[in-house]
Amino acid sequence: MNLNIKGYIVYNLKELLFKGHLIIGLICALFPAILISYFIIEKSTPFTIKHISNFYCMLGMLCAVLASLSPLNKDYSSKTISLINNTSHNRNKYIISVTLVTIIISIIYIMIGVVFLYIVKYLDIPGTLNISFILGFSSNVFLLVLFYFLLGALLILYRVHIGIVYTLLTASLLFIHNIFANMLETLQNETLKNFIENFPFYYLPALVGSKPFSVSQYLITVILIILIFSFVIRKNRKLEY
Repeated sequence: MNLNIKGYIVYNLKELLFKGHLIIGLICALFPAILISYFIIEKSTPFTIKHISNFYCMLGMLCAVLASLSPLNKDYSSKTISLINNTSHNRNKYIISVTLVTIIISIIYIMIGVVFLYIVKYLDIPGTLNISFILGFSSNVFLLVLFYFLLGALLILYRVHIGIVYTLLTASLLFIHNIFANMLETLQNETLKNFIENFPFYYLPALVGSKPFSVSQYLITVILIILIFSFVIRKNRKLEY
């Protein structure tokens, strides 16, 4: 069996669409953002467009990551992976395929998010929506989804139970960064504060919808993505079924 990358991508994107994973995920992303937009417009709540993008990312990033892991989880749980990974060449193509599916999903979330932000800006939501913010939002979402997907993929390849993987990702994306944020408010040690501010499990979920990351944060994220991707490729080559 020779894995067709394009065919694999198209098949899994269609499955994610028809099974509702993409639609439900986008609804979960948009609902809090729509709700806060309503309160800003109708109730004069003192929030800005950055709050809306934050609310979009709050559940949206978790849904995007879980949807990205769905093809990988399906292949491993159904043992289809033993048919796909029948050659070393196919093993590399498989990881490339699931990563490309993730990239497309992240782009979908970026596009929907950007369109929604422009719509609410047209409705006179306060706040600046310039090219710098849009580029920052887009690159932040792209890197976050890719980083957490690869992290989840690595755990799955090490045969960590999928329930544990999803629990860890949910905790990391929704809760753990709040603990670090509270620590930053009370810490006096500048070295430790700087470490937390450049710790990806803090800044990725905490700042994804707020503002562009710093240069050091972008650099750290890209390096980690490359490293984890190489670990995933290497682990997939060595797996036995």
